[in-house]
Amino acid sequence: MLERRKSTRLRVLKNVKLIIGGSSIVDCVVSNLVGARVMISNTIKLPERLEMTFDNCQTVRPCRIVWRTQNATGIQFLRATYNINI
Repeated sequence: MLERRKSTRLRVLKNVKLIIGGSSIVDCVVSNLVGARVMISNTIKLPERLEMTFDNCQTVRPCRIVWRTQNATGIQFLRATYNINI
């Protein structure tokens, strides 16, 4: 894959949850960060905009999909993390 980033990616292997439509949750793995490369079995059904949580829905990061393959997708974070009050 052609690298177009101006900054270096931070390699991680972290379980995260994607939140779709405010209620559906999909478990997946992030393999690197600046944006995020998410490893997921089927990217076809993911919407353009979704949210990601690294801490079991205590905080949420709004994001959008910028690229996708059959088993991975690239995500751009749109703004700062916000807290969820339960």
